[in-house]
Amino acid sequence: MDSSCSGIITNRVGHAVVRRLRNSNSILESVKLPYLIGTDEAGYGPNLGPLTIAGTLWETESIETDLYQALSDTVASRSTRSLATPKLFIADSKKVYSGSIRQLETNVLAIVYALKGKIPADWQELVELLCPQHLPTHNEQQLWLDGQTKLLPLTGDSDKIKMIGDSFQQNCTRAGVKLLDIECHPIFPPQFNNELISLGNKATLLSTYTLEIVQRLMIPCDDDTEIGCDKHGGRSKYADLVQEILAENLVLIGNETREMSDYSFRQNDHDVFIRFQAKGESFLPTALASMIAKYLREVFMGIWNQYWREQIPEIKPTKGYPVDAKRFKSEIADLQSKLGLSDHLIWRNK
Repeated sequence: MDSSCSGIITNRVGHAVVRRLRNSNSILESVKLPYLIGTDEAGYGPNLGPLTIAGTLWETESIETDLYQALSDTVASRSTRSLATPKLFIADSKKVYSGSIRQLETNVLAIVYALKGKIPADWQELVELLCPQHLPTHNEQQLWLDGQTKLLPLTGDSDKIKMIGDSFQQNCTRAGVKLLDIECHPIFPPQFNNELISLGNKATLLSTYTLEIVQRLMIPCDDDTEIGCDKHGGRSKYADLVQEILAENLVLIGNETREMSDYSFRQNDHDVFIRFQAKGESFLPTALASMIAKYLREVFMGIWNQYWREQIPEIKPTKGYPVDAKRFKSEIADLQSKLGLSDHLIWRNK
């Protein structure tokens, strides 16, 4: 495809040019503050349970702000559980989770408390606070959610969560940083399978839903915006989707490699930079999105396992990944048949 015909310009120096403009005495200078957005997912590989995608929106004093440095009084990229006053541990969700949900939950709910002013009492309230696009009809197709309770926190200490959240909020005020919004979207098997047919493959499904979250988070952004996304299924070309979902003007293509793909465009008289990067969790907004997506999926998988163990007490819980998912599915097969649950309702095809 001729990229110029699709409204996309391949320009390997595009980002450098726009950055020089921003640093000059140009019309880009204003009193408005720039924004950072990070996205990530959890549950891309499993056959059971939802794929969860999350995004976080931040306002900063400069688009070059390193949030880890700006918030170093209360935020760290490695665990500080040994400290008398622990910091928020914001990093790749796999590092924060490390086999126990307690550390992940404490840090995620501290952020939710700082943003929303409350700790969600149960899984339904967590979804209400963080998942504006999630509809009741999505739950109705999931028999295992019907009547199930999952009180929160699962294992964390509410007083500690509030203490860390309050410290984080005070640090943000001192640093001139604001966490403005969080959005998460769980995609259960029926919706996943339908969209897989419509969109053609799993990577495009992930990219489409991710960019739609970014689109909604960008609504209040009235200055330069930097967006960091973790790579999607190993793909390296995102320009067409960025153009279709996000950009009103021409998209400039920077690099498209296995390590990073980056793009820029003008939107409402400000610059937007977006990159898809392997191990993108080095960017704090993306790391936090990774944690939120992971926590929401863990909550849902806890409810899934709780439901089936009520029916089959001896069944071993599952994380939903392919090999163990087949084991689990074979063990619930008879009950699944009696309940009239089609594979479409509980099994993701990819």
